[in-house]
Amino acid sequence: MTRVVQALARVSLILVLGCSPSGTLERVVLVSIDTLRADHVGCYGARRAHTPTLDALAREGVRFETAISPTPITLPSHTTLLTGLEPPRHGVRHNGIFRLADDIPTLAERFQEAGFATAAFLGTVVLDRQHGLDRGFDVYDDQMSLRVAAQFGHSERTADQVTDAALAWLSSAPPRFFLWVHLYDPHGNYDPPPGFAAAFPADPYAGEIAFTDAELGRFLAALHHRFPDGGTAVLVTSDHGESRGEHGEISHSLTIYDATQRVPLLLRAPGLPAGHVVAEPVGLVDVAPTLLGLAGLAPLPETQGMDLRDLVEGRSTGDRALYVETLAPQFDFGWSALLGLRSETFKYVRAPRPELYDISGDPHELRNLADAQPDRVAQLDSQLAERLARPRQAASRLEPGAERRGQLEALGYRVSERVPDASLGRTVGTDPKDGLPLMLTLLQAMTLTAEHRHAEALALLEPLEGGGYFLEVHRANSALNTGRLADAERWAREAVELGSEDMGTHLVLGLILEELGRLDEAEEAFARARARDAASGSPLVALGRLAEGRGDRAQASQLYREAASRRGSSAEAQWHLAALHIEDGEAGQARRLLAELPAGAVEEPEPSVRLARAEQQAGRAEAARARLAAARQRWPHSRCVAEAWTSLEADEPPEQKRQP
Repeated sequence: MTRVVQALARVSLILVLGCSPSGTLERVVLVSIDTLRADHVGCYGARRAHTPTLDALAREGVRFETAISPTPITLPSHTTLLTGLEPPRHGVRHNGIFRLADDIPTLAERFQEAGFATAAFLGTVVLDRQHGLDRGFDVYDDQMSLRVAAQFGHSERTADQVTDAALAWLSSAPPRFFLWVHLYDPHGNYDPPPGFAAAFPADPYAGEIAFTDAELGRFLAALHHRFPDGGTAVLVTSDHGESRGEHGEISHSLTIYDATQRVPLLLRAPGLPAGHVVAEPVGLVDVAPTLLGLAGLAPLPETQGMDLRDLVEGRSTGDRALYVETLAPQFDFGWSALLGLRSETFKYVRAPRPELYDISGDPHELRNLADAQPDRVAQLDSQLAERLARPRQAASRLEPGAERRGQLEALGYRVSERVPDASLGRTVGTDPKDGLPLMLTLLQAMTLTAEHRHAEALALLEPLEGGGYFLEVHRANSALNTGRLADAERWAREAVELGSEDMGTHLVLGLILEELGRLDEAEEAFARARARDAASGSPLVALGRLAEGRGDRAQASQLYREAASRRGSSAEAQWHLAALHIEDGEAGQARRLLAELPAGAVEEPEPSVRLARAEQQAGRAEAARARLAAARQRWPHSRCVAEAWTSLEADEPPEQKRQP
């Protein structure tokens, strides 16, 4: 039986199980499916979607037709889920650089205090414990698998891995618990398992959703098998949606249109009617008070959400306005933030060029009415100002090291520079609507860079303006890899000037100086990179490479070993160490080091070239040729692989040369 058939069989099982009967609530399960927009789920009208588990939950419980996320960013949105507070109140405004203040109580803490066992199983490093969401959880499983992307490993887990971990805990869980399961797969890059990829060849995003739905079905079937008494509440939602080209955005975080803000929200619990639909808008801010209310517990203090059972029971809130924001444009590019209000009838966005939409008649937000209705804009902006005038919580700021920067950037997140607290949420400067074409080109160039197509990336990057140090450092890196070293140095120095505290800018400058043969200056740049981020191993690897070039193999080995102990650069350090062992005739030790690395870690161009050079020096010419031949096939656009192959051909006697 194939993996797909097995998954669909598990889904069929949960469909047969039916709705939980009314009874005493003993267990509360919160499932957040990352990057899942509502209109790509069957029960929300997506005809081509394969989401039988979610559709069954809608039939067995309550479906909230218009659920609004407060922000299209994973960490702050989940912080709202777990606190019942909007981002300005809980203070977590972006990924990677904020930690929830210790004095803000969380959903897990309230359940823990009431005697519930608490556990969380996560699918991405973005939510790991350093951000403060682990408070109140007896078990907070944020151990990720390692996937290799460019020179960094980035951490995430697939839905089957998260489900396996959650089910292992569930097998011996006490009968009374609060459990949070986070499934990351619909987030880009879209790479569903083979069976699901084959089922959705033209839409891998839909394939990821179908796979995640199947794994959710497997989890719910096991949950029912272990606890069939009906005393379980299950709420499934998403942190945000995904823009798929609407309004010029191809992913999420830079706009707050409904493509990224409208998410599914399904609730099945004892005492709730089956197949009920709530039409009025609700928010993720309502999840915490609702789950606590179902369990008979008091809401968290100062909660800004409501218990959604009021709407289920027909108590209307009128035209309720839900808060929405994104500060990613401000943090990531120095553009204007976007702040807004979303109700059943309108969407207002405060921006350098304000936006106003009649949601009831223009659900896709295509006709901006702001210029035609200035009085309405002024009224809504006044309401927004009142919301923002409430006391704000200053969250702790984190300083992400190189490992964290690499992980987040490999996941598609720009890692931001510091924005002063007093400036948070300012709507001045470049309007993100105007900056999106630049961002689209940057993303296209980054994709080409990941494929080592540096000349094509540089052709896109060279004419751009207004991207700050982020643009300059990527432009410098592409120029370095295409041999335009003078331009590379100029752009790298501009990047250092714009982002002097960023470790990566000094590292790129050092690489360029190393290529230019100015080794003393390169060493100074690497030392500055090391000083900017003492926890990073990347500068140590660079310094080790310089020591190796000087013939000081002992120092090089020491630096590589120190770097190998730091997870963010361990792969690069280990293949450098392996190359030294090969050259020293210690092939067994080299094999052991390489065997510890994730699949694919030594197949990138740089390790392929370095290991082939070591094998050639050790007299293993056939192994060197085979390694480079494979690299040529895998990376046809790589300059360093092409140069290494040319060098190999030149060094071999004519009778040994042959086509790979």
